[in-house]
Amino acid sequence: MIDFTRHEDKLIMRYQPERNEAWLVEPLQRDDDIPLSSRTFFVRQEIYRADIDDSDYGMDACYRFIVGQLEGEYYRMDRRFLGIEYDLFMHQSLAFKRTTFVAKTNLAIFRGFNNYGFEELWIGGDRPDALPKPVFEEMLDQFPTTWELKRYANARVSSIIRNYVPHEVDFEEKYRSYMERKQSRQGFQPLEVFSDYEAEKYSDLLEKLKDMLAQAEGYTEVQWQAEIIQIIQLLYPKYVHAIPEAPVRDSLAGKNRKIDFMLVDASGYVDAVELKKPFAECIVTNNRYRDNHVPMRELNGTVMQLEKYLYHLNRWGQQGEKKLNERYGDQLPDGVAIKVVNPSGMIIMGRDKDLTEDQRNDFEVIRRKYRHVLEIMTYDDMLRRLEVIRNQLKRDADNG
Repeated sequence: MIDFTRHEDKLIMRYQPERNEAWLVEPLQRDDDIPLSSRTFFVRQEIYRADIDDSDYGMDACYRFIVGQLEGEYYRMDRRFLGIEYDLFMHQSLAFKRTTFVAKTNLAIFRGFNNYGFEELWIGGDRPDALPKPVFEEMLDQFPTTWELKRYANARVSSIIRNYVPHEVDFEEKYRSYMERKQSRQGFQPLEVFSDYEAEKYSDLLEKLKDMLAQAEGYTEVQWQAEIIQIIQLLYPKYVHAIPEAPVRDSLAGKNRKIDFMLVDASGYVDAVELKKPFAECIVTNNRYRDNHVPMRELNGTVMQLEKYLYHLNRWGQQGEKKLNERYGDQLPDGVAIKVVNPSGMIIMGRDKDLTEDQRNDFEVIRRKYRHVLEIMTYDDMLRRLEVIRNQLKRDADNG
């Protein structure tokens, strides 16, 4: 029988042989590593302590070994005892028992980390580089049981021989059914942890956009674009970088064009954005043409402009990727390189809050016409998105 107890500033493992209580006497005269508990622990003369009296905690007739020394709030575990090649520090708040170190299948948990290449591992406590206690406990729970391993072994054998040796029991199906029925493991819930913070963030963005729209005339075009693109990046967090006035080669005219912004996502793929300061009557006409509200000249022109940019960007191809990476590569995260593969576009312009229902419907028809190539968004769309996201995050936070 094995258990762990604390004595002063030491972590003690107590071992009580089930048979032949004296079998350890002779090996402990030498300094060899002596395997215990299916070779998951190794004790030796150096860490044996016969003079420790912890009989108040039971298991009086047992061998006692010092396996950890308290340093601050962490026990530095004995390397040779666990058979590990790195320094292991375990927080004093952890529950120390055999299953803390040994999985259900007699697998030495920490010895399995020897190949990971780190020099030290911290478990629990408040250190920012420590493996959190709940995550460690979840990891222990996820180790397969002997019964699960047996079912898996049967399934593997069944999948190999069933085409050659007829057998009635489909162990592969039984294993799959078992794993589907097994309760899934859950870690921390991200929405519960971050909803309050995210709701506050989107509230601030919503208020900022409202203030900007109320004072739009006080912004230059460049100032307006520089602030709106930051809101876009937070609404679309896949984009890790925005390149203002990004060049694109117009091979037909033999000169460079400038896209308002080129957005680069986390994989390096680029999309194009055209940003216009908001002003009235730039979306659809007030009058009808053949019983329809048609796009106004400003909207039609911006759509045509962005479609041409996307066309030239695609034609630029690998040569364009090389030029863009040479110029902007040092602004991107490590390991990210610009790639041009069927980029899409986004247009942000105008207001829709004063449109009639018929105008809104016709505008939606126009948007859907171009949806496969680009997205047309008004500033009121942005306000609604920010508000809906904020409200849902608040609800998640309240329910959490």
